[in-house]
Amino acid sequence: MRKILALAWLNVVQLLRNPAEVVGVVVLPLVLTMLFGSAFAGAEATELGVLFVDEDGSVYAEQVGDLVDSEASLKIEAVSRQEAEMKIAEGDAAVAVLVPKGFGKDLAGTGATIEIMRNPNSQSAYAVLSVVQGIAMRMSGNAGVAEIVSTAMPLSADFSEVYAEADAQWEPDPPVRTEGQTVVASEVRGDSVLAEGATHSSIGFTVWFILFITFGSAGGILEEREQGTLRRLMAAPVSRGTILSGKVAGTVLAATVQALVLVVVGSFAFGVPWGRDPLGVALILGSYILAGTGLAVMVSALVRTRDQMGGLSPLVATGLAMLGGCMWPLEVVAPAMQLIAKLTPTGWAVMGLTDVVARNQGITSAIVPTAVLLGFAAVTMGIGVRFLKFE
Repeated sequence: MRKILALAWLNVVQLLRNPAEVVGVVVLPLVLTMLFGSAFAGAEATELGVLFVDEDGSVYAEQVGDLVDSEASLKIEAVSRQEAEMKIAEGDAAVAVLVPKGFGKDLAGTGATIEIMRNPNSQSAYAVLSVVQGIAMRMSGNAGVAEIVSTAMPLSADFSEVYAEADAQWEPDPPVRTEGQTVVASEVRGDSVLAEGATHSSIGFTVWFILFITFGSAGGILEEREQGTLRRLMAAPVSRGTILSGKVAGTVLAATVQALVLVVVGSFAFGVPWGRDPLGVALILGSYILAGTGLAVMVSALVRTRDQMGGLSPLVATGLAMLGGCMWPLEVVAPAMQLIAKLTPTGWAVMGLTDVVARNQGITSAIVPTAVLLGFAAVTMGIGVRFLKFE
């Protein structure tokens, strides 16, 4: 065991000794994860500015502004009608919500109107219009109840009091609400909840760049063969199995460290819920690292030189990443591509991690991906060991 660990550590040192390898398998994954994670996280937190014009000054007009501003994606700015018209005309704003004079009085009488002013080139105004329509329905319902009750009991019920009582029924949840569900034509595992934003970015880049480091580390075998180091090791009192075990252990160690770094960055920098089921994540990532190592050893056994390995490994890693859903959710691609993803280790790793991390389905959802990946590792490792040449 000591000899295997010594050879494994030597393999890691050889990998880190090459500045190009360090940039490609350590620095680049961190930079891309931070870049794409920040982009997605920033996109999720973006607020749309909405101009708000209150010409009425009533508590009902104030309620309109409060309800618009309570939407997480909207941020109101109080302006005059003239300022709103000028900003929208000059393209400095996309949409304005106007509460005209007499709104409060009309709400208790013939009916009130909320006006929307928008830039014709802006598509975001439709989202604001939908929000305002919901507010109008809420206030209409409140006003209708208040009108009926205050008319039926004019001596004991005041319109404003009944309105306030009716409006209180909307908090914390409205009497009737809608729930949206994404339905996709999918043959992949799991339900219809997609891994989006920083979560999919973190999962995808972790899976993708584990392949890069396994290929880079396994490429050291070819380098040592070209330099004659492997041939000299055979003359030492070390068996062929020990040498191979040390090289494989070094590759697994390097990939494990990289996976841990990417998981920690995703968890703390972007809030990706990697910690929902640590055992499930460990099973999938561990089996995937073995599968990636087996694939890298197999390729290193089938090519002749380090240069061939260096040219082929980015193509294989990137191709498997694209087919396996590292760059986009598998649920959005054609059924034929979803089937192809099931033939790749990256596809099973992404599907399993999505079930555990994004969908919170627990460790049971990690069993099938882990078994498939271990099978893939056994096959590729067996082929690699069978054809690997020491000279």
